[in-house]
Amino acid sequence: MAKTEYWVWLSNALGPGSGAVDKVIEAFETPEYLYAEKKNGFEAVGFLTARERGRLMAASLSDALRMCERTLDKGFCILTPEDRDYPDRLQSIYARPAVLYVDGDLGDIDNEAAVAVVGTRNYSDYGFRAASKIAFELAKAGAVVVSGMAKGIDTVAHKAALKAEGKTIAVLGCGLDVPYPRENAALMEVIAHNGAVVSEFPLGAEPVGFHFPIRNRIISGLSMGVTVVEADLKSGSLITANLALEQGRDVFAVPNDIFNDNSRGTFRLLRLGAIPVASAADILEEYRYRFSDRINIDEIATEVEKKEQNVFVREKKLLQGATPEMQEVYDVLTEIPANLDEIALKTGKNTQEVLTALSELEIMGFVSASAGRRYSIR
Repeated sequence: MAKTEYWVWLSNALGPGSGAVDKVIEAFETPEYLYAEKKNGFEAVGFLTARERGRLMAASLSDALRMCERTLDKGFCILTPEDRDYPDRLQSIYARPAVLYVDGDLGDIDNEAAVAVVGTRNYSDYGFRAASKIAFELAKAGAVVVSGMAKGIDTVAHKAALKAEGKTIAVLGCGLDVPYPRENAALMEVIAHNGAVVSEFPLGAEPVGFHFPIRNRIISGLSMGVTVVEADLKSGSLITANLALEQGRDVFAVPNDIFNDNSRGTFRLLRLGAIPVASAADILEEYRYRFSDRINIDEIATEVEKKEQNVFVREKKLLQGATPEMQEVYDVLTEIPANLDEIALKTGKNTQEVLTALSELEIMGFVSASAGRRYSIR
């Protein structure tokens, strides 16, 4: 197991967001073994570009060690891919962070129903109310709200989660000691005591524009799904949504006023197959069975929503030509689309068995399939 300073050295040299980190881990397991190649100028390391070799040669291990000491002196912790507390969810994403600087406690994030709530900085009153409602309900139901601490929807989401006395995680595009925006300095401290503030950027790193698209992969990577509340076509929230899709995460979008420019991004997502949502219950319906011990949708479901769910309770219908396995799968479906994992949990079957039965049911005309591998009866 490599000492932390070698991971910090690697991150300082290659820069946050570098895909070469994955290659280093695959080839050398730890950056300490890579560092041993410095005496040869890294010439034998074929996957490195000339620029990357130059940066590795120029980077100082003693500077990395001092950075570790400064970070720990301030009461922050440092996680690397070798650490037990480093999230497994980030191990599987492209360009996993070589280093995560953490203020607070990520907890058992891999077993939490973490949902990102992101959106425009210039939100409308509708956007404010929608983000507040959804983030508050998510936290109230036991989910973890993840966002980026930026002005606008991000800040609204963090504050709403805290108001619900829930847990929230902020992912920064700067160092942990650089409050951004400035007015959120106090909010960062509160979040650190009710979740965590994390960054892969070292102390002192300023909030430069290109940092934010880089950090977005961590927002989506820590989450089960990304909810875009309000976004124009150039919004960084769409970058987060695209990264979520690449990482195999769910994407949710809140429908909005067609005359509002900030609805264009969310409508594009909806056209591309994002799941439309109007409440946290709509989102958590995707995860209620997977995280049944962590979340409680009944805590936030309104009486209207409960009545709507009851409308779809129906008597079992025997299907002509269906096998017993197909009948079992059909019996747990309703007019409300359910995802593959939820159906598998309800039936006690593995996902491949369920998918085979659903495919046959769809061919026979008993079942409809929609975006996100979600199925309902016809």
